[in-house]
Amino acid sequence: MYIKHYSNKNTLLLRVTLIILSAAVSITAVILFTTLFRFDQQMKVDGKLFPVEIIGEYSEEGGPWKTLTHQTDFENKDLRDITVRGYFSRDIPEGDKIFINIDHMRVSLSINGKEIYATGPVRSQGNPTQAVGKQWVTIVSPGITSSDSVELNFGNLYGNAYMIQFDELLRQMHTGDERMMLFKAVSNDGWTMSIGTIFLFLTLFLLIVALECAILKLKGARRFLWLGLVTLFSSIWFYTLSPAPTLVLPFPVFLNVLYAFSMQGIAVFVVLFAAEHLSGWRKQSLLYCTGLLMLVTLAAMLNQIFLIQDLYTAINYFSILDLLIALWVIFCLFYETRRLNNRESAQLLKAIFPLAVCAVLELINGYVQFSEAAILLGLGLISFSLIEEIYTIRRIKESMNSEKRALILENELNQNRISVMLSQVQPHFLFNALQGIKQLCDTEPARASEALERFSFYLRGNLDSLMDKQLISFEKEMFHVNNYLYLEKMRFPNKLHIETEILYQDFLLPPLTVQTIVENAVRHGIIKRKSGGTLRIKSERTDDNIMITIRDDGLGFDLDIPKEDGRTHVGIENVRSRLMLQCGGSLVVESEAGVGTTVKIILPQNVELKSQ
Repeated sequence: MYIKHYSNKNTLLLRVTLIILSAAVSITAVILFTTLFRFDQQMKVDGKLFPVEIIGEYSEEGGPWKTLTHQTDFENKDLRDITVRGYFSRDIPEGDKIFINIDHMRVSLSINGKEIYATGPVRSQGNPTQAVGKQWVTIVSPGITSSDSVELNFGNLYGNAYMIQFDELLRQMHTGDERMMLFKAVSNDGWTMSIGTIFLFLTLFLLIVALECAILKLKGARRFLWLGLVTLFSSIWFYTLSPAPTLVLPFPVFLNVLYAFSMQGIAVFVVLFAAEHLSGWRKQSLLYCTGLLMLVTLAAMLNQIFLIQDLYTAINYFSILDLLIALWVIFCLFYETRRLNNRESAQLLKAIFPLAVCAVLELINGYVQFSEAAILLGLGLISFSLIEEIYTIRRIKESMNSEKRALILENELNQNRISVMLSQVQPHFLFNALQGIKQLCDTEPARASEALERFSFYLRGNLDSLMDKQLISFEKEMFHVNNYLYLEKMRFPNKLHIETEILYQDFLLPPLTVQTIVENAVRHGIIKRKSGGTLRIKSERTDDNIMITIRDDGLGFDLDIPKEDGRTHVGIENVRSRLMLQCGGSLVVESEAGVGTTVKIILPQNVELKSQ
């Protein structure tokens, strides 16, 4: 009853957590979209935000002037010097604000030949050390009319940028209310902000579950922790993809650093999460990879701090390193899946494969640019997080079920130990042993003293079996067996012959394992035969297992016909059950009536003493 209550309590706690956070995500999403819709309607009514564009012509790298239209495309992301001249499409009164979307570029704006805004290093200064990042810039108008001459000069600062940055600069200029501009910016990048929020709630859920697992001492706490940190850095990454936060937090360089740092955070914790599913040198190698990623990220951060190299420039190097480590992670998972038949690594391989494919496509997209930035990697992160969250919750549930089964099995093992002990210590054996010792007291006091000592050791061994819940050494088990055989040999000196061949003994096994089989062989096989017989005990280590063979040439029995008292078969079944439950061992019985019985105890190699 306690076992059922304990398991159900754990399951209920996890389910309640999931329901509460799911409800929180749903309510937040409803509030968010309701608010956005309300602001959208208000903006349409108030009309306090107006689009602005430059009507005129443009020149690339000092080349010929061309007419600027809505269909104008800048097809070279390496363009460092683009000039657009003409006039604004509407008057912008003095004091009004102009909003410009700048994405890792240098930009200067001049009105009637007078520069009113400039940002970013020029090309002649070489590699920039402090880029403005991705931001919305607010410029206060000095008073601009549609007849004033406007010149906008801009250029790319990086080789890993997207051509869409030029269009964002020219097509997303606005003037009007700053609050409405914030809404407009959030609305433009709604998908990234929404996904960032979803990841934030996933993080909260995963970290709470990790804490619950740690408190309840359930397996999987670290997996939930690493996965939660993956979703946390994913949330930060999605938020920093949008320039909208710069309208509230005017720290573009900081947000730019946070963008690059969050990318590496995702890589680090994905690798740590994968390491939890591996073993041996594969796990160790991933821990080394994690250390390498951290060192590279730290070095890039120091370069940024000491103005040696812009962190955003290092993203290209990060991407190559991340790709190589991702391939190594996949190899390690594939190795454990194929060679070691690791079911957990197989599941993770299924989840991480879409992420790896999307990451590679995103890397290619950086050069070919067939899609908007971050969409592919975002899809990969979403699929990975959701699939792994489902898998991990399933593993936790299996762990709780295993815990419940373990408690039940432990109770069964305790009952089995009692049953075995009671079946071994038979009243007639005790009486006969004591009678034999009494007779020796009159004729051979020295032997009687030794026999009494062996008898006490035998009783102590049976009683200890009630206390020993763990495996014991084969040497200890044989000490108990030899005490029993000494007493039986004392009673039947001419009928019982014993041969032992101990070729290997450095291993563990459940208590009363060999003892039970030996007593069955002596009582029901050899002693009941008029001429007696020989008991042979052999232990050896094979290529795959450890094997103990107990063979007698006694009466034998038909395996398909239960004995009238049932004791032989009950003892054998108890031993078989304890071997399977306690160490994954097995028991094989071969017997033939009138010929004898052979029992083989087969143990896995993980019970060897040197591996403990």
